Formats: sequence, structure tokens, C-alpha cells
Amino acid sequence: MEIRRLPENLINQIAAGEVVERPASALKELIENSIDANATQIDIVLDDGGKSLISVSDNGIGIEKNHIGLAVERHATSKLPTNNLNKINFLGFRGEALPSIAAVSQLNIQTKSKNSNDAWALDVAAGNFDEIYPSSRQIGTIISVKNLFYATPARLKFLKSSNLERSYCHQIVLKQALVNPLIGFRLQADGRELLNIKPENERDTNKSFLNRIRNILGKNFADEAIKIKNSKAIKNQGFAKINGFIGLPTLNKSNYSQQYLFINGRSIQDRNLSGAIRAAYRDTLPKGRFPVFCLYIEVPPEFIDVNVHPGKTEVRFEDNAIIRSLIVGSISRELNISFSQTTSEISKQAVEKFNTYNQIKLKDNFGNNENFFSNNDLEPSIKTIKETDNFEEQQVIDQNDDFPLGVALAQFSKNYIISRNSEGIVIVDQHAAHERLVLEKMKAARENKSLEKQILLLPEVINLAPTPLEMILENVELLSDIGFIIEPFGEGMIIVREVPALIGDADIKQIIIDLGDDLSSTGLPTSYHAKIDLILGNIACHRSVRSGRSLNENEMNQLLREMERTPNSGQCNHGRPTSISLSLKDIEKLFNRT
Repeated sequence: MEIRRLPENLINQIAAGEVVERPASALKELIENSIDANATQIDIVLDDGGKSLISVSDNGIGIEKNHIGLAVERHATSKLPTNNLNKINFLGFRGEALPSIAAVSQLNIQTKSKNSNDAWALDVAAGNFDEIYPSSRQIGTIISVKNLFYATPARLKFLKSSNLERSYCHQIVLKQALVNPLIGFRLQADGRELLNIKPENERDTNKSFLNRIRNILGKNFADEAIKIKNSKAIKNQGFAKINGFIGLPTLNKSNYSQQYLFINGRSIQDRNLSGAIRAAYRDTLPKGRFPVFCLYIEVPPEFIDVNVHPGKTEVRFEDNAIIRSLIVGSISRELNISFSQTTSEISKQAVEKFNTYNQIKLKDNFGNNENFFSNNDLEPSIKTIKETDNFEEQQVIDQNDDFPLGVALAQFSKNYIISRNSEGIVIVDQHAAHERLVLEKMKAARENKSLEKQILLLPEVINLAPTPLEMILENVELLSDIGFIIEPFGEGMIIVREVPALIGDADIKQIIIDLGDDLSSTGLPTSYHAKIDLILGNIACHRSVRSGRSLNENEMNQLLREMERTPNSGQCNHGRPTSISLSLKDIEKLFNRT
């Protein structure tokens, strides 16, 4: 077969398959061009999910007349002035985006350079264009992309519904808005305004980013988010810096949709970095749930390679270990500082459930002309703390209201501690809370190499099913690291000779049986520390204060004070919240007083 050069328009169409996967890809490239042009306002218009029309208008520096034709030629760019790929200071640099888009659509450019009194336009259809002609554009540039992929029907038929493609475009705009708070963004789709975010005027960079995050991710996240700020030296190259906000562990989602990571101003999708962030949360998240975060990482341009993928959504670092250490260390440190907090979303859900229940109950009772109290059990399962007539003792209690988790008032249903602080009331799940306290003690003892073992006077012989038995025997060395000395003991059995002293008088047999069952069903993670934490979490569950146990006043307050000192005490070993706070305002809502 004869080898021949492909036509230029076909080369562009092939390149477009890498650069422009869907309307959102084209939109991303156009917005990045506007950002690189120093725009302070970007207006976007979509029709049919971007299939029929993508229009991006900006007030940037515009394009000189004699450069307009070059803008739609492959590998022509103004963003590599020194021809050095090791020091890229713009979002775009490959010179592929506009030619690729123009090769598969009908593209129109209208632009007015800041150095010119005249505006000019150019039409491109499937990569072919004629002469540049005058335009009425007043400032900046507007690029309109019509009938995307009309020149490549095979790609067109693989696009999703217009609604789904529009949602992808919406996400792109949100990401760009999050990392560019000094730029205003307006998004219209099918004649309806979806987004209109004004540029931030704050001189304080941190306030600008926080205001933008509040506008996009919501007030609850912005008000409760944990601030991250740290840096790490890079040998002979300056510093790697991390800034941004992470959500409390109890504010988690079922997918990655609210995870935003930016590196040198680029929105990045990197599983390794996302995995590092998740690793920093370790055992504070429920299984299958994901943290919420918006993080900005800055590194010297020569430390990073952004020329990895045509879509520029992936990067490579000269030293991945430095970035991973920066991420995990910074997040872990701040989570440990904010250990006893839980998100107010939980309280709001509780208030909503109370209100819904009350409305249904009122409707049912009054609708049936029955006494409102006839079907209610008015004998609460509550253990109250003795009342005092001593004025001085009451003063001490009132002064202690400033404890974050307050002072214990009562125990409800032999599992929940009700306490009072200066803001309102707090309800604590005693089993979940103590489970976390035990786990953190065991983790601290292991890390300090002070995990003591206790020799059993009568070793425990345990029968296990084949699969759990195999899982326990496979991890004998791992269990030894945390204080268990276990050996095979005949067919289908093991013998436990030593146990961690911290487990006290817990049921050793049941701990091993449950551990074998859990490892059989879920397996072990790959990380050594994650394996250890999983096993310790299982053990802590058995060692903790059980539901149904009555606690006296001192025991309850001691538990609350210990929670305030213990890392990650806002959630149990399985990621569930250990406490719910109801402010006075929340309580007044229940009684329609606000």
C-alpha cells in the first residue's frame, strides 16, 4: 500500500477527536482562551446542550487583524514566547484548540484588539475559511461554534442527551469560576440564565476565593469548611503551596461531583491526587462516600509537566512524593484540629424530619377528631441528672456551658447523651463516640510503639469457617503488630495466646470471629496503615461502651470532655456522626417561633 500525506483538513479532524470530545471540551478551551486574554467578564450562550451553538464572549485584549488567520492554524500560538515547554505560564499552549474545533464545526470569530480602532471577523467551516471582514464588535472577542461535529457525524451520534451535555458544560463553567474569582461568568442555555456570578472585588485573595466558593458550593460549605494553607520546599526550585477548603468528614457525598482540584490555575482530574486526599480522611468517612473539597495547588512551572494530554486535564510532577506528602499532611493536620465538629447539615435534616413528622401527626390526629395525646407514649426512657438547689453548684454548671459539647443533662434510651452548651443542645451517640475514642487510643499507642500486650492465662481456642480462617492466618503478622499473637491449632481452629492490653475484658472470641467475617466480605486495603486502621476499628467497636448501658453524670461528662480532646471524634470508626447540635434557633423553628 502506498504511504501518503493526509490532507490538512483530515489531520485537523483527527486531532479534534483528541482535543474535543464533547461540547464541554470545546467550551473549556474557549473559556481558557478568554482567561489567557486577561478577560474580567466571560459570557457563555448554549443551545441544544452546546451541539447547535456554543458562544463565548469576553472583554479581553482581543486579536490583531494579521493574527486572526493564524489563530485557526494548527500549532500557532502566542503562549510560548520563549519556545520553552518547561516553563508554561498560560492555560493554553499547544495551538490545537481553535483549529480542532473549527475542523468539525462552523466557527465564527469576531474580535477587536485593544491596540486597534477596528474590529474584524472570520468564518471557518469544517476547517476552510475565506477572507477576514469588518465586524461591529466593540471590545474583546466573541467566538461562536455552530453545529459541532457536523463534519464528523460518527462523533456526533455518540453524544449524550442535550440535558446531560448541558450539565457537563455547566460543570466546566463552575470549575473555571472557582479558580478565577476576579472574573465574572454568565451562562445562558436555551434562552434561560443558569448562572450569573459577578467578579469579586476583594483585595484579600483569601476572601475573594471564599466568596466565590460560597456563591458556587453554598453557604453551608463555606461557613463550615476547614481552611487549608501550607507549603513544602522543593529542592532548588522554590515551594509547593496548597490553599483552599475541605469539608468536615460528616459532610460527604455519594460521588466525586463536589471535588475541585486546581494546579497552577488548571482544573485537574487525577486519581492519584484524589486518592491522596481521600487517604488523608482515612477512617473518618463512611464506606462508599467521598469528601467535599476545593483545593488550589501552586508549584514552580519547571516542576510540572502539563503537556501530557491534549485536553490538559492531567499533569505529571517531577516528584509525586512531595505533592502527596503536602496534601496528606496538610489535610490530616487540619482534620485533627477540627476533630469534634460535625456539619450543621445533620441538624437541618433533623429539624426537617421533626417538622414533617409534626405536620403529619397533627393532620392525622385532628383530621380523625382524636385527642392529640391519645396515641403518644408520654413515658420517656430518660435518665435525668439530679437537680440541685445549690446556687453555687448551678453557677459552675452555667459557666461550663462554653465547653464545645456542653454539660450532660440526661441520658436518653440508654444510648444518647443530651447535653447543653452556650449555643443550644447537643445529642451524642455514646457507643459511636466511645468507639472512636478507643480507636484513637489504640492508634496513638501503636504509633508511639507503646501498645502493650497481655498474655492470656487460658489461651482462647476459636473455631472458624474456612474463609475467615484463611483471612486470619494470612494476616497473622499484621495482627501481631497490634498485639495479637495467634497460631494455627488443628483443623479449622486457631489459638489466641496474647491480646492488646487496651481491649480489657472484651469478648476475644467474638472479636476474632467478627474480624474474620469482615475481612472475608470486604477484604483489606492495600496500604499498611489502612489495613491496621481497619482492624483496629473492628476491635474498638467491641471495646467501646455498648448501647443500652446506663451512665452516671460523671461518666457522661467524662466522655464529652474526652471527645473534645480526641482527634476525629466528630465521627465514629465507620464515618457516622457521633453528635448532633441543635442551636436555639433550630429549636425555635420546631415551635414556629421564628
